[in-house]
Amino acid sequence: MCKYEIKVAEVQKRILLVNGDREIEVLNRLLNGNSMRAIGKHMKLSSTTIIRVRNNTLKQMMK
Repeated sequence: MCKYEIKVAEVQKRILLVNGDREIEVLNRLLNGNSMRAIGKHMKLSSTTIIRVRNNTLKQMMK
């Protein structure tokens, strides 16, 4: 496994720690390779909001 695949596998293990539909949607779209701007456009949110949601998601996963 390459380093990237190991990191993705670790995130997938911790996805159950993520609360909230918005956070899960952003995480799944990030894992699919979407940019912050593309996610924001799809969800009708600013890219700044998407970055904040991503940061909150990371905090939840690190608990």
